[in-house]
Amino acid sequence: MKLDNFVELLKMPICDSCLGRNIADILSGYTNEERGKAVRMYVAFLLDSGEKLDVDLANFHGIKFRNIKLQDVKPEKCKVCKKFFREKVNGLAKAVAKKLRDMEFDTFLVGSIPSNEMLKNEETMNEIFGIEFSEPIKSEINRELGKRIEKLTRRKFNLRSPDVTILVDLNTDSVKLQVKSLCIHGEYQKLVRGIPQTKWVCSNCQGKGCIKCKGEGKLYKTSIQEIIEKTLIKAAKSRGSSFHGAGREDVDAMNFGWRQFVIEMERPKKRKVDVRKIERMINKSGKVKVRKLRIVKDGNELIRKLKTDRHDKTYRLEIEFEKDIDRRLLKNLKSLAGSEILQKTPTRVVHRRANKTRKRYVKKISYKIVGKSKLVLTVRTDAGLYVKELVTGDEGRTQPNVSELISNKVKSLKLDVIKIHSSKD
Repeated sequence: MKLDNFVELLKMPICDSCLGRNIADILSGYTNEERGKAVRMYVAFLLDSGEKLDVDLANFHGIKFRNIKLQDVKPEKCKVCKKFFREKVNGLAKAVAKKLRDMEFDTFLVGSIPSNEMLKNEETMNEIFGIEFSEPIKSEINRELGKRIEKLTRRKFNLRSPDVTILVDLNTDSVKLQVKSLCIHGEYQKLVRGIPQTKWVCSNCQGKGCIKCKGEGKLYKTSIQEIIEKTLIKAAKSRGSSFHGAGREDVDAMNFGWRQFVIEMERPKKRKVDVRKIERMINKSGKVKVRKLRIVKDGNELIRKLKTDRHDKTYRLEIEFEKDIDRRLLKNLKSLAGSEILQKTPTRVVHRRANKTRKRYVKKISYKIVGKSKLVLTVRTDAGLYVKELVTGDEGRTQPNVSELISNKVKSLKLDVIKIHSSKD
């Protein structure tokens, strides 16, 4: 770092912030503006002491010299930032604060895209001074904007997990907001058949509405997600939701176990919602029941955990066979307890899942005869076992299976999830 470098920079109009940014990594506890003022005053001292320096006199506007007489020239726009730090940053901060006025948040982060002219001018400055002790103009823009927005909104600047990320593009003078989803964790029961867990968009029209979906844009009128989100969208003033369940039950199955889920409310304007009141309102639907709703900060981490944790399930199946049950063969069902089940991907889902063979286990099994050709089966399995195919055999793709063990094909069955076991069970 040489004095000549500073003098070379002062040949062009330059503001304190841009001048001081060249030595941003020297000394702590000072702003770049303060560093720039110190450098400018030092050069002014040299000028007043008689040093002959080739500088732009506009850089010393307002400084009172004792020993020399210099023409007081009105300063021009900073060659590097074009008066951004001197005049524009405050107005931009106010515009951002206004944009955030109707939004409920505690933390924010600022990101910026400096104008192409700024970046080109910064490159010229770096060629003169070097970059050993400097910082990028983008970093200073983010920091100075952040300080002002923090003061205006009384909210905290946060680098790790902000509620709102503010993106400022100085090429277009535009401001965009990236709003962190409001994540709510809870557990649900599904009390009716015939609704999926999440919105099932019509694949034929991609949600636009067609003959296949009767103009609805989706294959089912409602879903667990839609029932839960309806109240939350209103409370959080959100645009929509993304739903993440710890597994899912079939559309035609009921679930009396409590299945964990996280629902992400997208672009919420409100982040403080009464989850107990929301629980009561959701439970009035008669189709879905929820409990233990709570707002979570690190939703992504919890979603990953929900997707990777594996839990045993206990199912109840009401099965009707094609012919009368041979009671002598029912003892064969006991052989399933503790046995390894080999399952090729079921024919009903092979179009959307990898066609491979999975090894799963039956932990417990019991049955009750409720008619000549009807049976109620209660079975506990490990995670990922396709329990319908355990009964039907799926044309031999699941071995062993109930149908073959009692030599009777399945006519119909109803499936309920009775319990989703915790790791302690």
